[in-house]
Amino acid sequence: MAQNTLNKYIWLADTIFKAYRITLKDINAKWLRSDLSDGRELTRRTFHNHRISIEEIFDMNIMCDTITNEYYIENIDDYEGNNFTMWLLNSFSINNIIKESTDIRERILLEGTPSAEIYLTELISAMRENRVVEMVYHPFWKEETFEIDLCPYFVKLFKKRWYVFGTAENKEKVKVYSLDRIKKLGLTEKQFVIPTDFSPVGHLNNSIGIMKTDSDKPCEIIIKSYGDSSKYLRALPLHHSQAEFDVQEAYSLFRYYLSPTDDFYQEILSKREYLEVVSPQLVREKLAEIIRKLSEFYL
Repeated sequence: MAQNTLNKYIWLADTIFKAYRITLKDINAKWLRSDLSDGRELTRRTFHNHRISIEEIFDMNIMCDTITNEYYIENIDDYEGNNFTMWLLNSFSINNIIKESTDIRERILLEGTPSAEIYLTELISAMRENRVVEMVYHPFWKEETFEIDLCPYFVKLFKKRWYVFGTAENKEKVKVYSLDRIKKLGLTEKQFVIPTDFSPVGHLNNSIGIMKTDSDKPCEIIIKSYGDSSKYLRALPLHHSQAEFDVQEAYSLFRYYLSPTDDFYQEILSKREYLEVVSPQLVREKLAEIIRKLSEFYL
């Protein structure tokens, strides 16, 4: 599929999604203001052809209210909870706005994701066909590279870095690899089968970030948030299990059920003195030990 055609589908889905309800006349008015139109109207026939393609590609049904002649997305609430669909629509929308704002581009500052520049396309292609990839990998903690035949299960973007999760061929344990540490990657003709009971979301259900270890068992963790930091947690929860249960003038208490991995401790430490782990005691003690080691640099 030509990239420009796909962009048109995403533009149409995004326009109707944001409008909730919109007539074809109003869609056309927006369409003519976009770079994709080339100054030509979106005919009714082309519009309906795009509707069919959007349904087939994104499983998103665009319906029509015959009373008001307004178009809307069926079961729109389902898509608001779909991270992939929302990421796709938001990414396109932002990219389109930036393209149309070249006169103020020096006032739009972006963060790059270097790991997406190479290998992401190849990995996604391998995932679509369930093909094993030959990978040469160089972790930060080793002086030498190593080779692995990887069955790529899924990819995740975390803190400006892309990661691929998968198993070594004929192995069961799912491990994670950073794309910017891959030195060489090639698709093979060998195929693999993902276990029917495996779920990418389920795999990281109890994790913050990309880490999952056998030693860091999930547990209930209580965090005390001081001052305005509670407002930030409400707007952007640390984890999907977050539940606020005690609101005071000076602080709030939040309950979580997750694995206290290194990513968890880094997240807590990034909030400085505004977050305190209340329980369990073992997590408090580990965090205190990390802080003691940090303090040695400055005392």
